[in-house]
Amino acid sequence: MHVVELERSLRQLHLSGMAAVLATRLRQAQAETMAPIDLIACLVSDELTLRADRLLQRRRKQAGFRDPDKTLDNFDFSFNPKMNRSLVFDLATGAFIAKREDASRHSAGL
Repeated sequence: MHVVELERSLRQLHLSGMAAVLATRLRQAQAETMAPIDLIACLVSDELTLRADRLLQRRRKQAGFRDPDKTLDNFDFSFNPKMNRSLVFDLATGAFIAKREDASRHSAGL
């Protein structure tokens, strides 16, 4: 089976993440004399990453945010210097949920 045929088969199997990087990963495997299991692991990892990225994009779109590209990483905290940046990032992890705590208890420091 040639690379083009394999890419087509991967897309038919809905593995477009693997198909997109197949040629690149094959070149990498040859250049680094990669073991077959490592090549497969890289391809699977690429597929999982693509699926996670697509899921995040879908969720952002469904959420209907005014600015879906705005994240905490590029948020401007300078508009309110009293805001506790560390607390915001801590709340963003959602750890309070696993601890069965009320977020409003923590958000008093904002």
